[in-house]
Amino acid sequence: MRTRSLPLAALAAALLLAGCGGDIARPAAPAAPDAPAAPEQPSLYVLPASKTATTAPGGPYNLRAGPGTSYAIEGSRDGNVQVTIECTSRGESVTGYYGTSRVWDKLANGSWITDTNVYTGTDGPAVRPCIRNDYPYAGSSTSGVDPWNFYNRQCTSFSAFRINWNGTRTGRTFTNMYLGEHFGDAHLWDDAARASGVALYAKPAVGRIAQWNRYDGGAGGFGHVGYVAAVYSDGSFLVEEYNWATAYGYGTRRIYPGSGSWPSNFIDF
Repeated sequence: MRTRSLPLAALAAALLLAGCGGDIARPAAPAAPDAPAAPEQPSLYVLPASKTATTAPGGPYNLRAGPGTSYAIEGSRDGNVQVTIECTSRGESVTGYYGTSRVWDKLANGSWITDTNVYTGTDGPAVRPCIRNDYPYAGSSTSGVDPWNFYNRQCTSFSAFRINWNGTRTGRTFTNMYLGEHFGDAHLWDDAARASGVALYAKPAVGRIAQWNRYDGGAGGFGHVGYVAAVYSDGSFLVEEYNWATAYGYGTRRIYPGSGSWPSNFIDF
């Protein structure tokens, strides 16, 4: 957190809705080669993998076993001391020194502290998301629509949540209508990305969106998208996703190069 007040950010509305599914026939484009000239490091707007921050004046501030006050207290930190944030998550809304927020910071020791009691230089999350199901619409009707104009509990909605938590390279909110293009169903995301100037790659990196064209890698006619949460030395990666193994639910998979599950593209918003 940065200030004592946390203004609500207005989310841009798109005109068209979509889920993981749709029936618009488009030819699948081949995966783009990795472009060495493209920046691999996070830009100003994309969150880093970790960050050193400082607890707010005063204290001590409780450390929790999870992102909420119902979790057990695991210790505390005095005010004005340095902490290392390893990842962030959406959790219980609490009020602290810097205002009210749902952002919680997971520290290097594994404990959690509300972001409202940490100076990070920003009013939003300061570090990339933790690997956990913190999607805010997990209990919502699948016929409802999220703030980004995707249907709740679809792969597209969860990916939009992760994209906006992590940040975009333009600094703009990602919605179903982004940079003048309608992203729509998952199998259309690569075409929309190309048309809007968003970079596509053949290799995974944390923060990219894995995208499957229709019938690629086990996806159905609607395609699929998920968030790349980790990349391993053998070239495999961990994807966070909705509506894959669990209908309208959360899951993770480790996907290996050469497997039949490899995505069509990796989109770097």
